Amino acid sequence: MIGTRLGTQTFCRWLFITLLAVAGSGCASLNQPEQDVGRRYVPLETPASDVEGGVKVIDAPEGIPDVEPTVVSYTDYNDPLEGFNRAMFAFNDVAYRYALIPLASGYVKVVPLPVRNSVTNLFYNIKTPIYLVNNLLQLEGTLACRNLARFLINSTLGLAGLFDPAADWFGLERAEAHFDDTLMKYGAGYGVYLVLPFFGPSDLRDGTSAITDYLLNPITYLMDNPEKFGVKAFDYLQDYASDAERYEALREKSDDPYILFRNLYLQSIMRDEDYQGLSEQNEAADGP
Repeated sequence: MIGTRLGTQTFCRWLFITLLAVAGSGCASLNQPEQDVGRRYVPLETPASDVEGGVKVIDAPEGIPDVEPTVVSYTDYNDPLEGFNRAMFAFNDVAYRYALIPLASGYVKVVPLPVRNSVTNLFYNIKTPIYLVNNLLQLEGTLACRNLARFLINSTLGLAGLFDPAADWFGLERAEAHFDDTLMKYGAGYGVYLVLPFFGPSDLRDGTSAITDYLLNPITYLMDNPEKFGVKAFDYLQDYASDAERYEALREKSDDPYILFRNLYLQSIMRDEDYQGLSEQNEAADGP
């Protein structure tokens, strides 16, 4: 997701909690998984005039081969916070294009890929409590044990998590889990689409997950500001770096970038929920 955990964390959490209170009374009617949002796949060559909402979809720019080949147009989507969301999108767009993307692009150019991968491994290892707690909340004892074993192995043999011998030597692959996964498992819908300052495309369920991730992140308690601010800012920068060029490439696809990024976000939600439903069906079919 495009967004950041920079020094605006306190403001974003306050803003999110306020929106929860405002939207709480209407969540039942705004629970979009229960609504027919009119999904349909639109080929990249479709002209803007042929797609409702002004979505202009063109071939991916050269050098960005992993841009999605299709986009979903949600023709009947109810976006009750569109005014607020558009204002936040405009703010984020300026921040991304004139600050974050240049910094991320510079990071990618200066720091070799193996070093960037080690930094990613380090932060992933530090945030193990997030995944472990959510494994337990989802009653996934096997995955919780795997994450615990990964943490012990990578913190020692992997030099504090810079390397991933748990996966490379022992076949213990990552089992990442967040609170939005837990809420989804217990049937909670995403509520309403929401764009947060710096955090970017989100929703009520995902915003709640951002709060719990913050509380479960050891960095929150192991450091004081300004060190904590710097470490978390760098964590976001290295995590966002690989998506920097993709944001600009996708932005150029539409006369109305807000609609395009909203549709892409909703597409990811629907894909996750379809996958979750398929997994549950497979588990039920396997039986005890």
